[in-house]
Amino acid sequence: MPDPDTTWIVAQLLGFVALLCGLGAFAQKSDLAFKRKMTFFCCVEAVHFLLLGAASACLGCLLNGLRSFASARTRSPRVMLMFLAALWILGILSIAGFDLPRLWAAWKSPEEGSLSAILLAEPFRYLPLIGSSLGTVGLFLMSGVRLRFAILICSSLWLAHNLIAVSIGPSIMEVTFIIMNLNTIRRLLRDRRRARTPDPLSSVSGDRS
Repeated sequence: MPDPDTTWIVAQLLGFVALLCGLGAFAQKSDLAFKRKMTFFCCVEAVHFLLLGAASACLGCLLNGLRSFASARTRSPRVMLMFLAALWILGILSIAGFDLPRLWAAWKSPEEGSLSAILLAEPFRYLPLIGSSLGTVGLFLMSGVRLRFAILICSSLWLAHNLIAVSIGPSIMEVTFIIMNLNTIRRLLRDRRRARTPDPLSSVSGDRS
């Protein structure tokens, strides 16, 4: 059985590797390369959380990895809706602490516990769900700059959640992703302007020919 200290060190190293993978993904101008690298990032991050014993976080990363992998192969709205449904089901269960008996009791007998009180005890926890939903729509239905803006809003909502939860490490990670994503958006917009602006030298050459 591995030493707990060794497991923790390996988990932290994988967290650093995941950060580098995420930065590499956000630096991509190609949508396909972005989705493939995001898949790898999510898988590495899932192992990181697994070693830390955070099962729900690991499950969420695996779901995001499958989402990125699927979006690289299909743009089917049906597949997107499947991932959105899975995202909200797991998200609401996570907000409720995966306490299924308590949820069922609140659903069947409101006097034993208000369902809304359980699900709205910490409203800020819905920020990642909303952000991830927008990110899912972006991955399946958007491309280029629009996709990056959708992911930017997703990262911003995650950052707001992490700051409210006083989660320093993940907050720093989201800030770096936002900065990298903004830089990629700038590069994509620059490439778009260049594609729309004719080269004056080529036009002069064309006039002479």
